[in-house]
Amino acid sequence: MNKRSDIENKVNQALQSLDGIQRAEPVPFLYTRVKARWEREQHNIWETAGSMLARPAIAFAGLFLILAANAYILFEKDSSVQPSQPSAYSAQLTEEEYVLTAANNTSYDYENIEP
Repeated sequence: MNKRSDIENKVNQALQSLDGIQRAEPVPFLYTRVKARWEREQHNIWETAGSMLARPAIAFAGLFLILAANAYILFEKDSSVQPSQPSAYSAQLTEEEYVLTAANNTSYDYENIEP
């Protein structure tokens, strides 16, 4: 029964703490400040750029330009680039040089390379 009376006391204390409660009020002239901020005519550069880029015509034009540039780079065929021909030096590699070159490019296991 002691627990029940303790619980009732705590409930009564909580309810009594609400006796002096008042309605919350905004700071004086809050609405006027908000309205003035909303109606101000000066816009900084970020607001101007954001409103310009948010227009659908500008957004779609920018997207089209990016996609067109990517397609151009992807499908461009440069006729001046010839397929690589083996040079005279690479054709004359000895077997030992070939093994060293292949081992350096594909593996870091130097224990099995014959001198």
